[in-house]
Amino acid sequence: MKINLEKISEWTLPGFKLGSLAYQYAPINAKKITLQEEKDEFVIWCSNDGGNNGILLIKGEQSTFIPFSVQKKKWNNPLLLDAGSDILIACGEDGEVLRLSDSGEIHKVESKNKCAGEYITEISTLSEKGKFPVICRVGGDVCAANSFTFFNYDRETNTLCWDSSLTPVFTEEKVRKRFMESLEKADGVYHKMDFNYSYPQIGSLMIKDEAIYAFIEADIINPCGLSQFKYYWYVEITKDGIYKKKIWGNEKLAKLPGKHGMRGKFSADKEYLILSPVFKTDEWKGKQKLLRLSDNELLDVTFPRGFTKYRIMDVLENSVFISDEAEKLVLCKMTVKE
Repeated sequence: MKINLEKISEWTLPGFKLGSLAYQYAPINAKKITLQEEKDEFVIWCSNDGGNNGILLIKGEQSTFIPFSVQKKKWNNPLLLDAGSDILIACGEDGEVLRLSDSGEIHKVESKNKCAGEYITEISTLSEKGKFPVICRVGGDVCAANSFTFFNYDRETNTLCWDSSLTPVFTEEKVRKRFMESLEKADGVYHKMDFNYSYPQIGSLMIKDEAIYAFIEADIINPCGLSQFKYYWYVEITKDGIYKKKIWGNEKLAKLPGKHGMRGKFSADKEYLILSPVFKTDEWKGKQKLLRLSDNELLDVTFPRGFTKYRIMDVLENSVFISDEAEKLVLCKMTVKE
């Protein structure tokens, strides 16, 4: 079974850089975009040649760049979240959340408390009924994405409330118990824990039909250690981060010939998992595929002629956005062939 992509529209945005590294090295790369389902709008955090950072919104033939001040530390780019008619902007260092309205105005969202995570990553996640998952990092690895929390957002009152918990992902309850006991003994300071835990890296996170799903990419984030990737799994997890069900994936990759590693992102419509091999030495030869979540069918993708080196950025129903991850963005129509 495969998917054919037919080009509908193409944009060239000189002076803008739309992506980087194509899911390589760390889970955060190439996942800082969101599609607004209500407005069919493509939104990405990017920079221009003038050295300005900000939010680029693309709809139809129109594009708008909204400059935005960056965090003090460059790895803490803001997180963009689809909130229906608005975009929520969560700032990585202080947990402050802003709202980008239809008119392009930015308003502060009143928060009833603070985020439990010190560092918020820029990986866009998928919410449900006003509950937003947020991927954070703990520990000293700059590009790690190894824990998560939630906040509840009320658009009518322009307020939000953060969940009090922050948790990594665990394969079973007894591992979580040991972790939490060690963290408590260390007074909540992660690097002082006596339990040496290899944090699974969270590549993508979504809430769908009141269940929580994650794509777990690996416990290695150092580029020098990429050949040591051990597994990747699409899983259902509890709110405490414990595996409920392994759905699709692979493990013991170190025992396979060649280098193996997979990056994944749930599509904006929650129907697909966009899979991107880190290496070109496995059986996929570095080519992206889509996992259809309704039946876990793996779909090959045929790109339009002249666009075979582009990458899938997101999927919304029958629309697929692909990019050269430099300055070109293409909207395609998707056709599934049995």
